[in-house]
Amino acid sequence: MGVYAVLLSMVIILLMVRKGIDVGLALLAGSAVLVITAPMDLELALQAIWTAVSSAETWELIFVILFIGILGYILEHSGALELMVSKLLPLLGSSRLVLAAIPSLIGLLTVPGGAIISAPMVGQMGDKVEISPEHKTGVNVVFRHIWYFIFPMMSAVIVTAQLAGITPESLVVFNIPTMAVGLLAAWVFMMRTVPKGAAGVNFSVANVGWFALSIMPIFVVLILYLALDVFFPLALVVGILLALVNLPAGEGRLGSRMATSFVSRGRKMILPGISPMMIVVVFGVMVFKEILSASSLVTTLAADMVAAGIPLWLMLTTLPFLVGLATGSHTAAVGVAIPIFLPLLTAESLLPGASLMFASGTLGYMISPLHLCLVLSSKFFTAKLLPTYRYMLPVAATMLAAAVLVSRMRGL
Repeated sequence: MGVYAVLLSMVIILLMVRKGIDVGLALLAGSAVLVITAPMDLELALQAIWTAVSSAETWELIFVILFIGILGYILEHSGALELMVSKLLPLLGSSRLVLAAIPSLIGLLTVPGGAIISAPMVGQMGDKVEISPEHKTGVNVVFRHIWYFIFPMMSAVIVTAQLAGITPESLVVFNIPTMAVGLLAAWVFMMRTVPKGAAGVNFSVANVGWFALSIMPIFVVLILYLALDVFFPLALVVGILLALVNLPAGEGRLGSRMATSFVSRGRKMILPGISPMMIVVVFGVMVFKEILSASSLVTTLAADMVAAGIPLWLMLTTLPFLVGLATGSHTAAVGVAIPIFLPLLTAESLLPGASLMFASGTLGYMISPLHLCLVLSSKFFTAKLLPTYRYMLPVAATMLAAAVLVSRMRGL
């Protein structure tokens, strides 16, 4: 019954989004469906909702999303994004490479919903080559997350390694074939139809300088957060302040132009950059995750799979994928699956089994309708969620098949 409750709630969410209902409201409706069909005690459901609404993680995420929205709006309307793309194109020599490189680089910023940072730049380049909103969304999400398989600082990599008693490095090395297959699939299914754009590379000092200047507010945010461990919302405030004075227009002394730019952009660009419905989206995601966790539906499903005698490799593929899909969290997927299935693994099958659980959970998370990067990207590009899967599903399916094959060949 548990799996049907989860699937029904996700179908309701997708249908509501397809009908044009805001995704945040659809997620809250899906949470209500989950409470009714689980079924779930009302007091327990209310406690889960309160946990989601009151948690520090939720509010930090809200401020991050709001500040990123303001930063992106300023960069777009100050002309920085257009300059950024126009200078990156000759540096790489291909619009395809630009589209892939932007979310890949920003993907190093491993924060929930971080794809919204690269969305304005992908949108700028996507408009130049005239691809659809759904295509932009797919590119932004897939090329951000495809590198997670070999990124040792990724939380899910660390959690998987700790729970399985292996090193992050061994897991990353084992994941390389799956990631390589994913890159090839992403290029075939998503980039082949994109016009190549610029003809040849023009790696001039001027192009490098202007690109570095245009991207400076984002670069400073990355340095503050990744290298100096500054609180991320605070790092974003610094980025916003830099964006207000960066590339000042007009005539006269630089200081005077920067002051004028600060006042003018602050008055015209900060409030329009705030999207209140993003708050509803965050609450919707967090409430759904808390209710699913409190309902114990996932652990019940795992016990049923073991009791049914399903082949081990299939269990290691199915459960983490479903948890990642249902929660929009790859860390939750491995955190649930590994303790359950670890006793069933031998010394020879430990690394292949852990890698398969990581891969299936990460891919379920990547395409989940609750995945913040997918939700926020589709909202930013005004893309329809279901048609977006036309670009994402072939990549995810190819990578999942590769992960199963590699694990089976290596002893699982």
